[in-house]
Amino acid sequence: MADPQRRPSIPSADRDVSREPGTDGDSQTVDATAPVDGDLASMLSTCATCRMWAEQDEGPYHRDLQPERRDVVEDRDGIVVQLGVRLSGAGDRPLAGATVEIWQCDALGRYSGFPPPVEPGVVTAATAPRAAYLPDQSFLRGGQRTDGEGMVEFRTIYPGWYPGRTVHVHVKVHAGGQVLTSQLYFPDDLSDEVLARPPYAARPGRDTTNASDAIFGTGGEPAVLDVLPAAEGYRAGICLIVAGAGDTGGAR
Repeated sequence: MADPQRRPSIPSADRDVSREPGTDGDSQTVDATAPVDGDLASMLSTCATCRMWAEQDEGPYHRDLQPERRDVVEDRDGIVVQLGVRLSGAGDRPLAGATVEIWQCDALGRYSGFPPPVEPGVVTAATAPRAAYLPDQSFLRGGQRTDGEGMVEFRTIYPGWYPGRTVHVHVKVHAGGQVLTSQLYFPDDLSDEVLARPPYAARPGRDTTNASDAIFGTGGEPAVLDVLPAAEGYRAGICLIVAGAGDTGGAR
């Protein structure tokens, strides 16, 4: 496991690691019940740090009934990220059978179902634009159940940014009668490099970093992902401890 404070090298610009609109890619054939990729499982099993769950704001863009799937990309363009989460409960037992949801913006700061963010100002649940809501859109949203080791894998892209927020992925866990909400973050220096490349560079000048984000430091220690270069883009993972949650009855 690499030092989480160490910035991984960005994949070489002469190697295409982006996901282009309209291309399915091999990961589209991997369903939500397939075993977690071996390299990702190894990364999650040897996390340098297991962080306590930091309860954080849900934000204005959550939608009920997230599609159950591993690959959430659909037609979005961006640098590929293989995202893994390992959940532990009481006594460091794997939290098996928990439902994990993720949702995030695309490379240009847009969430599925909603129009592009209006600048300037931070979008809240009260100010999120609802008039142009598009219920049929579902890109970069999905949910799955953790396996017997408490692990779950998603195939996504590196998120972009939008006004007032650092680069992040929203996460919600349903386990043992609890519903917990948090956010996952990327190292700032890596985000700077990614956002300088297409398609992210079409939206320059992000206004918020981890250090200046109003939500980043709330609820406990922020969930900053361990990130390593992978054959395609990046492999990112984190181990989170869910206090008071035990095994939910096995992976399903």
